[in-house]
Amino acid sequence: MKRGSVSLVIALFLVTIAGGIIYFAWKSEFSLEMMESSFVRSYEQVKTELFGTEHLVSESASWFYQSGTQSWQVIGTPPRCPEPLSFSSPVEVSLASGVLYPGQIRGGDYKAHGGFSFDTLKTNEVEVRAAIDGYVLKASRYLEGGEIQYQLFYVNACGIMVMHDHLLVLSPKLQKVFDTLPEPKEGDSRTTEIKEKVLIEEGEVLATEVGHKKQSNVSIDFGVYDLRDTNGVVYNDEFANKHKSTNEYGKHALCWLDYLREPDKSIVKNLPPVDGQNGTKSDYCK
Repeated sequence: MKRGSVSLVIALFLVTIAGGIIYFAWKSEFSLEMMESSFVRSYEQVKTELFGTEHLVSESASWFYQSGTQSWQVIGTPPRCPEPLSFSSPVEVSLASGVLYPGQIRGGDYKAHGGFSFDTLKTNEVEVRAAIDGYVLKASRYLEGGEIQYQLFYVNACGIMVMHDHLLVLSPKLQKVFDTLPEPKEGDSRTTEIKEKVLIEEGEVLATEVGHKKQSNVSIDFGVYDLRDTNGVVYNDEFANKHKSTNEYGKHALCWLDYLREPDKSIVKNLPPVDGQNGTKSDYCK
């Protein structure tokens, strides 16, 4: 059912309920408080039945990483995530020439995210779309080889977080967000929390170009994280001390290839691995 039609159904339903309650209150001398309580319960019931818990207001829960406890926390009560969990590919997978697997050491650092490469394209023009509904959590803009790069994290109320890195040309909406960040510095990709709740819709265009033009590198990083619980991967103390991001990202990262919707899932799993040393080796993908 379309959202507009559903809203009309709710409106008609509520008018009927309200009329019935008022009439019954007049007949039975109900108090105003009882009328209001009955009305609210009826509204919440029909809203849940028609939309499901995953469509409750996104402001119902706010996620953040607590550095003191080195764990993800939530303010409010998060709605249930839809099961089974699945999401859209952020790029047109038919254009991709290879895939980076999440959960590898690359360039001397541990990478909980993976990504896509587009070696056959002659330009950096790759459209990046939001994989899920959510809101912008944090972001960074930095220089790499003298070229500006954009990194974006967004999360939904139930606790699924998505990361894109090496965005090159942003949508006008996101450009306004990134313009508020500290001035970019070479190699400094530290993120800044976005306090204003900027909503993102699944399928929304986030960027129109990716990678590095100066290096003729057309690629994008992509990571998905389940903040509700850890993923079962155990890192020893020596490894965790060397790679500081394991608590924030590594313990929550997913093998996002497994959660893509078909036919994208099958296409991506048949793409060759980009990393020549690690191949398909992954702490998350089995």
